[in-house]
Amino acid sequence: MRLLTPLRLAIALALVLGVLRFQDWRYLYLSDVRAMDYRLIQRGPIDPSGHVVIVGVDDDSVDSVGRWPWPRTVFAQLLDGISAAQPLAVGVDVTFSEPSAFAETATRRARPPTVDVPDWELAQRVLAAQDQALVDSLQRSGRTVLGYFFDEIRPPGVGSSATGDDDESTLPIATYDLVRNTADGAGEREAWHADSVRASLPPIAQAARTMGYFNVTPDAGDGFIRRLPMMIVHEGRYALPLSLATLQVALDDPLTRLSFAEHGVAALHFDQTRIPTAEDGRLLINFRGPAYTFPHVSAVDVLDGTVDPAQLANKIVVIGVTATAVADFRVTPFSEVFPGVELHANVIDNVLQSDFLVQPRWIVVVDVFSVFAIAIVLGIGLRRLRGVAGLAFAAFVGVAYLVGSQAVFLFQGLPLSLVYPLLSIVLTYTVVVVLQYVTEEREKRKMRRALALYLSPSMADLVSEQPERLVLGGEKRDMTCFFSDIRGFTSISEQLAPEELVELLNEYLGAMTELIFEYDGMLDKYIGDAVMAVWGAPLEQPDHARRAALATIEMVRRLDGLNRGWKSRGWPALDIGCGLNTGPMVFGNMGSEQHLALTVMGDNVNLASRLEGTNKTYGTHIIASESTVRAAGDAIVSREIDLVRVKGRSEPARIYEILGDGRRREHRHHRVPQVVA
Repeated sequence: MRLLTPLRLAIALALVLGVLRFQDWRYLYLSDVRAMDYRLIQRGPIDPSGHVVIVGVDDDSVDSVGRWPWPRTVFAQLLDGISAAQPLAVGVDVTFSEPSAFAETATRRARPPTVDVPDWELAQRVLAAQDQALVDSLQRSGRTVLGYFFDEIRPPGVGSSATGDDDESTLPIATYDLVRNTADGAGEREAWHADSVRASLPPIAQAARTMGYFNVTPDAGDGFIRRLPMMIVHEGRYALPLSLATLQVALDDPLTRLSFAEHGVAALHFDQTRIPTAEDGRLLINFRGPAYTFPHVSAVDVLDGTVDPAQLANKIVVIGVTATAVADFRVTPFSEVFPGVELHANVIDNVLQSDFLVQPRWIVVVDVFSVFAIAIVLGIGLRRLRGVAGLAFAAFVGVAYLVGSQAVFLFQGLPLSLVYPLLSIVLTYTVVVVLQYVTEEREKRKMRRALALYLSPSMADLVSEQPERLVLGGEKRDMTCFFSDIRGFTSISEQLAPEELVELLNEYLGAMTELIFEYDGMLDKYIGDAVMAVWGAPLEQPDHARRAALATIEMVRRLDGLNRGWKSRGWPALDIGCGLNTGPMVFGNMGSEQHLALTVMGDNVNLASRLEGTNKTYGTHIIASESTVRAAGDAIVSREIDLVRVKGRSEPARIYEILGDGRRREHRHHRVPQVVA
C-alpha cells in the first residue's frame, strides 16, 4: 500500500487512458464524438457567409407541380429560371440516371389520333424531347454542376467488392488528375475508394459544366454525419464532391492539388485555401447551425417567376429536394432531420470563410498530454486536500479544462477531446479518494489496535475516529495519575508454581485493567506486578479525578472478590496499595525513533508513585493527594491522615485516605476533613 501514492495512481490511470486514446477505443470514441457535438451546440449557430442559397423542392413545390420526380422539362424550366438570375454556379443534388418516369404518360398524351406509330417509338420520341429540353437548359446555363453517387465507397484498407461487369462504371463522371506533392502518391492507400458509379445519362451528363458526387459517410456507431470525403479515388483518378465541384465553377476553375503525408492525405489545396482533412481525406464539417440555417428559396417560386432575382444573383445556388415525403434527410449534431442538400452548402461555406474544424494527427498527442497533465495536477493536489476541498479542487480542474478547451475550439477550430481528460479527472479523483479512505481505515485499525492496549474499546474507537484530538508530540495538561502495587509479591511468588503464578497475575491484572477501561482511563504500563494508569489522556476529561478515584475504590472491592475465589483454589490472598495524584503532567509519545510509548511524565507523576508506597506506613489501601480529593469532591468519602514530605520533594504534601464511594451510604459516618487551600 505504501507504493500506491495518489500521484502514482494518477499516472497509472493516465497511462491506461493514453493507450486507449491512441487506439481510439470504440466505446470511448463514440462518447468523444458526441462530446464534440456538444461543443458545436454550446457554441450555437453562426451566420453563413451569405454567398450560398438553396433552391428546395419543398412541400409547397410538390403540392403545386406534382409528385417528385418531376418531368425533365419542368426541371429544365427550373434551371432556366435560376440561370436567368445569373448565379455564380448551380449545384444539382439530383441525378438523372434513369429514363424519365413520365415517358409513358407523355406518350398517351402525344399520340395523334390518325397516325399509326408504335408506342415504343413514340415513347422514345417523347423521352428524347424531355431529355433534350434538360440538355438545352444545361448548355444555356454553362455553370451547372450535376450530382452523381458511387454505389459503394470503401474506407481505407477495405478491398473492392466490384465484379468488373457493371456497365454503369463507364458512365461519364468528372475525375481529376490533381497535382500532388509526392510522385508516388504514398498516402493514396489511406483515401476512400469507389468502383461502380450511378451518374446521369450520357447526353445529360455531357451537357453539364462538370459533375460532383454527393456520397456521405455516416460515423460508425451512431450514423451521424460529421465528416464528408473531399476526394475519392476512382479508377486511379480523383473525384471531387458536389460542393467543391460547384465551387470550382463559381471561382472559374482554380488549381486544386493534394498534399499527402506518410499516413495518408494531409490536405486538399483549393485555389489559395488549404482545406484540412483527416488522413482519409474527410473534412470535419463546421456546421453553421441546425436545418434551414441557410436561406431557402422554394422551387415553385422560381417556376412561377415570383422569386426576386437578387436572391440568386452572384450566389452559389444548390438545388435539392427538401419535401417531407421524398427528401434526403440526414442526422447531424444540430438536427436529427437535416436536408442532405444543406450538407453541401455547409462545406461550400466552410471553404469560402476558411473557418475549418481541424483534427490533425498530432491532436492525439495533445489529448494524451492533457490527460497526463490533469492526472499529475490532481495527484499532487489531492495528496493534501481531502473531503469537500478535494472535490472542489477536482471540479475546478474540470471546469478550467472545459473552458480552456472550448476557447481553443472557438478560436482555433481544434476540437480537443472532452471524454478522456474529464474521465481522467473522475477516475483519478475516485481512485485517490478510495485510496485515502482505505489508507485512513487501515491507519484507524492500526491505531485502534495500538490504543486497545491502553484504552477501553469505546475510547479507542473515539480516538481513532477523531485523531485530530490526539496530541502525540507532548502536551502539558491537568491529569490524574494512578499507581498500584501488590504487597509482599516476592513471598507470594515463592509459594506458587510458575504456571500458577502467571495465571494468578494475569487474572489480577486483567480485572484491574478492566476497571481502568470501565472508567475510561488509559493504561500506561505494567511494571512487574505494579500497574500505572492515567485519567485525562489521551483525550481531555473534565472529571478525570472523580473517575480515577471511583475506579480505584472498585479495584479494592473487586480484589476482595478475587481473593475469595483464589482461596478455594489454595492460592494466597493479595493485598494492594494505591496512590493517586492530580496536577499538571506532560503527556505524549515518548521514546526513540525505534520505540515509542504513550505515557505521562512530571513531578506529579512521581508524587503519585510515592503516595502508593506510603500505604505500607499507614496500613491503608488508597492514599490520594489533596488535589485529587478536591477535584473528586462529593463523589468520594475520604479522611486526612497526615502531612508528609515524600522523597524528591522539598515541600510537604497533605495526604488523604479514600474510604469509599460518596454516592453510597457506607462510610457516611466517617468525618470528611475540611481541606484548606
